[in-house]
Amino acid sequence: MLLTHTLLFWIGACWGSWLTCMAERLSANQSLWRQPRSACPVCHHQLRAWQLIPLVGAAVQGWRCHDCHQPISWYSTLLEALCGWLLMISWHAPNQIPLLMLGAYAVLLFNSLTDYLTFDVYPSTLLLPGGLGLLWHPLTLNAAFLSLIGLLVGLSLCALFTNRFGLGDVDVLLMLSTLAPPAVVIESLLLATLAALLIIVSRRTPGPLPFVPFITWGFILCTLAP
Repeated sequence: MLLTHTLLFWIGACWGSWLTCMAERLSANQSLWRQPRSACPVCHHQLRAWQLIPLVGAAVQGWRCHDCHQPISWYSTLLEALCGWLLMISWHAPNQIPLLMLGAYAVLLFNSLTDYLTFDVYPSTLLLPGGLGLLWHPLTLNAAFLSLIGLLVGLSLCALFTNRFGLGDVDVLLMLSTLAPPAVVIESLLLATLAALLIIVSRRTPGPLPFVPFITWGFILCTLAP
């Protein structure tokens, strides 16, 4: 059992490392496939094979680049650990998490990172899980669904006429509406909003706040809750 858990966690961490690499390259306007092996973003030394090992490579370096000693980004370690944890618990959960939902988590985490780095969301990445979600979870025209649609329309208008919300955030919520019941999507949005407000109130310098990471955390918590 321990070996199985360790293997699943390791595979998930590799999955998170790959998502981080893709998000960083897109955010830096680099080619996804025609790049050499990853390099330190500060000193540009190409990373050695042992430095690329998820979690272990950063830990061995003391979370600082082996060559220039600048701190390694915290989000890469967080994403690797989170993806490892998600895959590990989903495999042995009483109600096993569908593969489609794991794919949706990956898309959410990818767009969370691009939103954090450059405030960009990539709608094309949302199409496949959204389309499969419609097949897996057909929409039901009831009061809860209509309430969610009304909320999304209101958020879209807010995004179009103010700078308080982004259309990319609405795109993410539209994808989620095909994957989970309306109540789960609304609860996820409520948790995300409360968490974002806490950050806004507590930080000292004003400025835009990437919201997709908050939506992602809210959705993961709501869908994994027993």
